[in-house]
Amino acid sequence: MKVVFLEASIELVPEVIADHPAILADARRRRKSSKEILLDDSKHHSAMKKLKDWKKRGRPDIIHSCLLLLLDSPFSKDLEIYVHTVEDKIIKLNPKVRLPRNYNRFVGLMEDLMKKGKIEVDREVLVEIVDEKLEEIIDGKVLVFHEKGESLKENILDYSTVCIGAFPHGDFSEKTMKALKGAKFVSLGLESYTSLYVTCKFLSFYEGVRINRSC
Repeated sequence: MKVVFLEASIELVPEVIADHPAILADARRRRKSSKEILLDDSKHHSAMKKLKDWKKRGRPDIIHSCLLLLLDSPFSKDLEIYVHTVEDKIIKLNPKVRLPRNYNRFVGLMEDLMKKGKIEVDREVLVEIVDEKLEEIIDGKVLVFHEKGESLKENILDYSTVCIGAFPHGDFSEKTMKALKGAKFVSLGLESYTSLYVTCKFLSFYEGVRINRSC
């Protein structure tokens, strides 16, 4: 099964705001170029207001938490894990990867990834940006968690791809919705839930079925 985090709020500082005082101050503190650091709402909020859909952006902590939770599962080795970013990039994770639990170290790792295109250890690629489009990685029977979806009644293992939004506010873009044409949209309830909660519930469903099948 594939797990795809959609429109994750992880990107380098866009050029249009790279010379903003808040960005420059953070870059100087970290001794990096302003275009080589991740956009982070907690530090760059005043600059981000110039960006389109800025309320959806600058939250790399969301995907960090979701990935740590997913990779902690003993069943994660059986999953293909992808991160689709707000910039429409596709990041593929090796199930063997051990991401830094410290957020600042995770940020540094992602900045290296954006610069180099891949992270490898002992010639094994652990994280890489792949030259694929969203439409190319979501295949088969696709399930999308969405607040306006139907209640989930089928077995989670009936799906070959499961998609979870990884941004703080708003909805999927029109481009993403086109890529999801034909997918099944399901909701966990009547409210809007965090990406971490949805990831947790997905794992609960997935592990429950896997454990029952092994008994």
